[in-house]
Parts: sequence; C-alpha cells; structure tokens
Amino acid sequence: MIDLPIFPILKANAAVTDLLESNGILRAYSFGLAPENPQPPYVTWQIVGGDPYNNLDVAPSCDRVDVQIDVYATDDDVVSDVAKAVRNAIETECYVTRYGNQDRDPVTGMPHYSFDVSWHVNR
Repeated sequence: MIDLPIFPILKANAAVTDLLESNGILRAYSFGLAPENPQPPYVTWQIVGGDPYNNLDVAPSCDRVDVQIDVYATDDDVVSDVAKAVRNAIETECYVTRYGNQDRDPVTGMPHYSFDVSWHVNR
C-alpha cells in the first residue's frame, strides 16, 4: 500500500553497498522478504505505525510512516558500521525518531541494532 524508497536509496549509496552487497545482491529486505538464513550482515525494515495527513475537504496528499530498521551482523563493530551507513544514506529523506539498544538476536545470537525513522511519503 505504501511504497517506501528505502531499497533504491540504499542501493545507490556506496558506503551501504560496500558493506551489504555481494555478487550484485544487496542484503537489504523489506519485512518478510528476507531469505531463510540470510548471509550477514543484512538489514530489514518494517512499517510499525503512521497516519495520513487528513484534510476535511480533500483526500490526504501525504502519509507519515514510522519504519523500524533492523541491522544484523556477526560482530558488534560491523553491526554498528552498517547501522551508521544505513542511517546516513536514508536520513536525507526521513527523520530518525528512535535509536535502539545494541543487543543480540534471541534466535541467532547475532549482534543486532534497531532504530526508527519517520518517513513522509507523498501519495
């Protein structure tokens, strides 16, 4: 329903592709589209909230979308480097609204970091 330009922005950023691309495949996935057991490091994102800019007389022209970005890697330094690269790549298009804790994924044990952004998407 809402088309976020996250993948094309990441794909166009050299710092991100240096960290996340191998064999021409960028390891950045919309929620639910990552392959089973993806090669780390990798990034996923999902919409966690938002709302339209409502008007009384016309349909909204824009939606505010809250997006959670999750970064997974094999060590703490890499997860931090990837998170910074992703943040820097998309931050000109959205606002960071939350920095999460760096922790370990309970299933894989891999270092994990998440942050949220608020994206304004024109309809």
